[in-house]
Amino acid sequence: MAISKATRQFVAINLMEIGVVAGQDQLLDALDPSEPRAVCFVAQSLSVRPSTVSKMLDILERRGWCRREADETDMRRTFIRLTAEGHRMRSQVRRIWAEVNGDLARALPQNDLSVLEAALWNAERLVSGRLSRLR
Repeated sequence: MAISKATRQFVAINLMEIGVVAGQDQLLDALDPSEPRAVCFVAQSLSVRPSTVSKMLDILERRGWCRREADETDMRRTFIRLTAEGHRMRSQVRRIWAEVNGDLARALPQNDLSVLEAALWNAERLVSGRLSRLR
């Protein structure tokens, strides 16, 4: 928990330098630059409610990072399309994540890294599964 909290705070500071608030990075990452994504799909992938995604999208849309599109066959559904500027911001977010991940990986003995990585992915799946049942 301590490593997670410190890492997230460090990432948040780096994100602020490019004008991204913590949470927006995950939303940008959940969007696919090559195709629009349904709001409900994005909400599910982030383990949040669609209304939470909609509120976050208001900010991203004002910044020109994405735009909403109505589903032509079902007007109740909304899709999100990443703009060129949003794609650029998503790339910067992923660069920051890669740098932090690289720093963390270099702090560990290389022969232990693959075992730790597998264990952490298993822990993430466990926690995400339990979280999704609660929402």
